[in-house]
Amino acid sequence: MRTTSHRRRHRGAAAVALVAAGASTAAITALTAVPANAAAAVNPLARLPDKIVASLIAPNGDRDPFGMAVVPLTSGNLTAGNLLVAEFGDKHGTVGAGTTILQVNPATGQTSAFFQGAPVAGPVGIAINPVNDGVWIGDYGSAADGTAANDLLIAPTGKLVATFTDTTTTNAASFVGVWGQGVSSANGTISFYYGNAGNATTGTGGGDVWRLTPHPTGPVNGQPVNSTYAQITKGQGETPAGGNAATAAGPQGLAFAANGTMYETNDADNTLYAIPGAATAPGPVHARIVYRGNPLQSPENVVIDPANGNLLVASANNNRLVEITRCGKVVASVNLARHQPAGALFGLAIGTNAAGRLVLYYGNSDSNTLHELVLRAR
Repeated sequence: MRTTSHRRRHRGAAAVALVAAGASTAAITALTAVPANAAAAVNPLARLPDKIVASLIAPNGDRDPFGMAVVPLTSGNLTAGNLLVAEFGDKHGTVGAGTTILQVNPATGQTSAFFQGAPVAGPVGIAINPVNDGVWIGDYGSAADGTAANDLLIAPTGKLVATFTDTTTTNAASFVGVWGQGVSSANGTISFYYGNAGNATTGTGGGDVWRLTPHPTGPVNGQPVNSTYAQITKGQGETPAGGNAATAAGPQGLAFAANGTMYETNDADNTLYAIPGAATAPGPVHARIVYRGNPLQSPENVVIDPANGNLLVASANNNRLVEITRCGKVVASVNLARHQPAGALFGLAIGTNAAGRLVLYYGNSDSNTLHELVLRAR
């Protein structure tokens, strides 16, 4: 595996080349296709107060923060308002070699390991049950090509509850280069979602999103936590043949809306998708393209801004936060890691800070820091 940051790759090469050449901010902004009338003076994202709230280097040196989630309720070893962060790299920066899920108090900057060690290996996505009785980890796995991927259920106490793989589910579901994690709560049922980047050696087995619905108290069906599964979309971009953990790509960010639509980012085809009826679809459905292309360059995670319902997307290869309406209009874009190498942005999470203000948390993989953007300042 390479020891450079995973996100520093060829997609969005034009923007990366401009940054590398020290091009002006105006030139980079022009490339992102934000409408001309959305000038910086009225760009709502450009005016958001941004501050560093914590270091994201784990006690064992793991780093390269990917997925993150806000703890909804205090339970076990988890404290409401804290964040859990997946550390994709190890202390040497080797991509896919991290084994730590870090808990971060954004008010104090204090961190601790919530879970560390096997079977976690190259964790990329985190979703927490809204009632906080389980943390779900999308795990790329210990094999460089994603063939040892898994989905993990961890109790709030930090105890491993269940491991989901092709083997443990007796092939009732597919886990190949697991690349994202999401959650929905609809009609009294809580389900979890993951995307597959595929087998990086063969370039197959990815480009799909699965729903995983646990039934801890039954009916007994021989599956981990008596779970059931549904492949809700397929046929999307995935990791090309001959890749590895450093080039893995596919369905990544997953955000569930109140109308039942799951919004998904795919960093293999630079697309923001909408998956209708995600919580109830019995099988693959057509995923609508919300937006494709610039300024999305390797779009990683997506969250829904509760203030206006717009979609906020972390675009890794140009280090931009992009705001897109559900109708597919880009309304704002801002570089959150100026003068830094491409590949800084990955994880996003919406929360409330110590002052009670709505904030967007994001991780910077170049500096291994957690940032806070105050959304209510718009």
